[in-house]
Amino acid sequence: MVSRKVYNMCQRHTVTSELARDPSQCPQEVFHELFESHHASHKYDGVDLEISDVNKASEWETMNELQKARACGNFGSVETSDLFLKVYHDALCCLEENPMSGVVSPRLMGSTGVLPLTIVGPLPDLCRHLANCIVHAEHEVFLGTNFWIYSDASTLVTNAIRELSKRAGERGQKIVMKMIYDRGDPRQAWENRLRVREEQYIAGKVRLPPASEIPNVDLQVINFHRPVFGTFHAKFTVIDRRMAIIQSSNIQDNDNLEMLAHIEGPIVDSFYDTALLSWGKVLDPPFPLLNSPARDALIPCHEARNSGSSIENGDIALPEHTTKSPHYDRYFEQEARRVNGCIHPQGGETRTQAVSRHLNTTIQPDTTGDAPEIDQDNMFNPYMILPHHEPFAMAVVNREPYGSPNHSNVYTPQNTAWLSAINNAQNSILIQTPNMNAEPLIEPLINAVRRGIVVSCYLCLGYNDAGELLPFQNGTNEMTANRMYNSLQTEEEKSRLRICYYVGKDQTRPIHNSFKKRSCHIKLMIVDEQIAIQGNGNLDTQSFFHSQEVNVLIDSKLVCRAWTELINRNQNTAKYGAASTKDGCWHDPETDKIAVGSIGPVPVDIVNYVYHSSLNQDDEAIWKCARTALLDAMGCAIETAATSTECRKLLGPVVEGTVVPDGFRVPGTELQVDPVKGAFDLGILIRYLDHNDALGGAEWGHPSDNLGAIIPVMDWLSRASLSGRRVHDGPPLTIQTLLIALVKAYEIQGCYQMRNAFNAYGIDHVVLVKLASAAVVCWLLGMTDEQAMATISHVWMDGHPNRVYRSGANTIPRKGWAAGDAARRAVQLALLVQDGQPGSAGALSAKPWGFWERTFGEEGFVLPRQFGSWTVQNVLFKSMPVEGHAISAVEAAVLQARRFRQRGLSDPLKQIRRIDLRTTAAAFLIVNKHGPLHNAADRDHCIQYVVALTFLKGSPPEAADYLDESPWANSEELEVLRERIVVQSDPKFTEDYLELDKRSIGAGMTVHLADGSSLPQILIEYPVGHARNPQTPAAIQEKFFQNMGLMFSATEIGRVLGAVQNPDTLISDFIDLFMQPLAKARW
Repeated sequence: MVSRKVYNMCQRHTVTSELARDPSQCPQEVFHELFESHHASHKYDGVDLEISDVNKASEWETMNELQKARACGNFGSVETSDLFLKVYHDALCCLEENPMSGVVSPRLMGSTGVLPLTIVGPLPDLCRHLANCIVHAEHEVFLGTNFWIYSDASTLVTNAIRELSKRAGERGQKIVMKMIYDRGDPRQAWENRLRVREEQYIAGKVRLPPASEIPNVDLQVINFHRPVFGTFHAKFTVIDRRMAIIQSSNIQDNDNLEMLAHIEGPIVDSFYDTALLSWGKVLDPPFPLLNSPARDALIPCHEARNSGSSIENGDIALPEHTTKSPHYDRYFEQEARRVNGCIHPQGGETRTQAVSRHLNTTIQPDTTGDAPEIDQDNMFNPYMILPHHEPFAMAVVNREPYGSPNHSNVYTPQNTAWLSAINNAQNSILIQTPNMNAEPLIEPLINAVRRGIVVSCYLCLGYNDAGELLPFQNGTNEMTANRMYNSLQTEEEKSRLRICYYVGKDQTRPIHNSFKKRSCHIKLMIVDEQIAIQGNGNLDTQSFFHSQEVNVLIDSKLVCRAWTELINRNQNTAKYGAASTKDGCWHDPETDKIAVGSIGPVPVDIVNYVYHSSLNQDDEAIWKCARTALLDAMGCAIETAATSTECRKLLGPVVEGTVVPDGFRVPGTELQVDPVKGAFDLGILIRYLDHNDALGGAEWGHPSDNLGAIIPVMDWLSRASLSGRRVHDGPPLTIQTLLIALVKAYEIQGCYQMRNAFNAYGIDHVVLVKLASAAVVCWLLGMTDEQAMATISHVWMDGHPNRVYRSGANTIPRKGWAAGDAARRAVQLALLVQDGQPGSAGALSAKPWGFWERTFGEEGFVLPRQFGSWTVQNVLFKSMPVEGHAISAVEAAVLQARRFRQRGLSDPLKQIRRIDLRTTAAAFLIVNKHGPLHNAADRDHCIQYVVALTFLKGSPPEAADYLDESPWANSEELEVLRERIVVQSDPKFTEDYLELDKRSIGAGMTVHLADGSSLPQILIEYPVGHARNPQTPAAIQEKFFQNMGLMFSATEIGRVLGAVQNPDTLISDFIDLFMQPLAKARW
């Protein structure tokens, strides 16, 4: 509610009026004395002010809230809509706690004015108007901008300053000009506003005119920034205290479509006051018009029209105003005719080509358009002169700069006005902004859609994606769109949310901002075609929480309808730029491909699944499978720790003797290491003997590899939290959280390997361990969505493992630690991003170096289904240490070997002539090997080796059978029999292998005997360990007890089982159950 305190502030003097009385004062100090000191409650009340009877407490108390709000403004007899008053009311309330939050004297926050001219066009068009206004200044100019960079755009303005000096000299005057920009300087840590010396501003990237070139302009420049994040993002100009120009653009060459509003009338005093507070230092010299308010003067555009400013011979083309050939127009009509006339076709151009010529600037002069000519029927006209109108209600809704690296500075007039406008909308909301990710705005917009409001959001594809992926920036436009659509339940609701990506007037598709060809930088919100908020503030995290912004709230159906028409006329966004309601991305209507350079739905979908998708807690089948997967993986780790000397040599700190407080305790050992090395160690323990679970697809993989990253991070976080060395902001560090992380990591890896053959590009499948682990570890660490996105981008930018180490003579033990290496890297990347490293939005799609450009091309990744819990319920648990593609063949070999002996046969070498083995295409590619086998890693990935071994042993292989010291490694008998095994790829097996509803691992084996007879084919489609095989649960349980029994007693194993059944078991307590001294190892 509007308090009496706020009302009283709105009756006091203003910073401007106090400086008019004594120009030697500092504006900031005046504001403090007026509104923030302990004297402010009474010091200036009633001094030289006409306070109406409403100031009486009794009458004040009888007013409703909207009447109180209106009483705080200077609206006179102008009518105000209820919607305007609601928004203005809520913005006013911010002044209660922080009067400076609006960067204007409260009395001037609400006023009236007219808006005779609006420009929606490329940046040079805005600078042309700015130049025209500067040239015709008679006393003073204030110009504030975020970036000022020497360019064609800046030259248009500096030419005008030179011309202004010339004209002022001819009149015998001197113009006072003050300018603010933001160029970060370390000294601003002590003094936010730095005076810029002439030798600094005339050189380098600024290049303002030196005093010698503008003798009749007294130019002063301030560099304003409030560290760390308090950017001066304002872009507005006040000239002669009679006109205010508020624009979306900086002064620099770019490819942006921008917007400018030219405002006149009493509201100019409000912008003037904001200018003085932004300057913040003593005005020396002072502005000449400190004592000449706009409210007491004629409105210039009304005066011009009354004096007969219409332009004759309107059909004659006027030459373009350029840096080399300036043409300064005094009246809007002539200026609009000059600029709009330049867009008519010239020299045989089509209308679309004429638009392209105008939109092309110095940084992209050759962009061509493909829009059909019919799109130009509604002509592109940058300048719109509105019909004559009387003053209407306006308010400045600004925000002050806030530098601290947190999101606490929320309650400002700008932010509150946005939220109030959204919350009070009755019919429609139209937004255009480069970026939209400010968290406090997202849910209100979604709620507006739910209550029946049509919400149209015109965003720019890829605008500053790299910056939006920085920590705490809340992600890209595509992430926001994806999230908003996913929050809506019905197609009807989704139809009311109309997110589009900017499409230039000469284009038929959005062009990603990274190409710098067609972008949009407009900042505008129109609600119910009654009110609008236009100015400097983007609807992004930076503008919402940190930057100084200047915006105007207007109350005019005339202007709102004109702006809506102009915005849609001068771009093709609504026609061609619609985002998909499925993923929030733009898709080509013919190919369904996302835009080139787009970050796309891939990382967005992963993050949404990990962070915002709930698993069914009541579906016991999911959690039973998850517990089985966890126990199986831990059993594999203990098996390796107990039996593999080779693997044990890889465990422990990189530098022997390193002590890591709260470090991860490596199961089966007494080692304690950091979480990065811990991910490597547990990863290799689970994977090294090739006994952990597996899943087939276009790419093979082992989902339990992800536990190598998940468990060490959780154990470390648990111990560090308990010791007080780290504050944990993520989910509870319990078994239940571990099972959730397991299911989701399994699912990400499982979905990606179904249809995407990374091996076809020489990339090993452990890249998917890195992907899935990174995403889930970010969640466990308590990182934000955008940090997770940034981490995923690093996964795709990272060096990818070449699968040569699984191939032929190059097969080496690295295949046993490759998954641990991927898990290690996933943890390391997440920690790097958590410490502030940014991501890259183009990691997948950027040309020419994005991951897709080097691999899958425009097709990108293909996913067979939405993320859920399918993988953990369909994973293959290995009952034997055999490469997954060969397991069915080994089972068939066990049965055929039994038949062989049942016939009374005993010598496979003499009595078997050939073994025909039909299998999947994946098995044929991966484990079908001929020639010498060089080491254990090579042998366990050879289907002929494991089948021959099974016939000779009469039982499945064991891990020791692959070792160099095994008698089988150099067995001539095995080599002879191996050469008699003929492997063929079977199309039906391959089809069923890839079909989600079957996921079989088919193998058919026929044995041809030396006497001419044969052992009929044995067909194995679902080996033991497969979800469809009824023997799987018992076999995996037996495997677990056997592996754990290598180090632990039955009682100790029982404690492990009990801990897994209790969802509240702390992970550190769980891992403590696996600790054992080295003496327990069996070698």
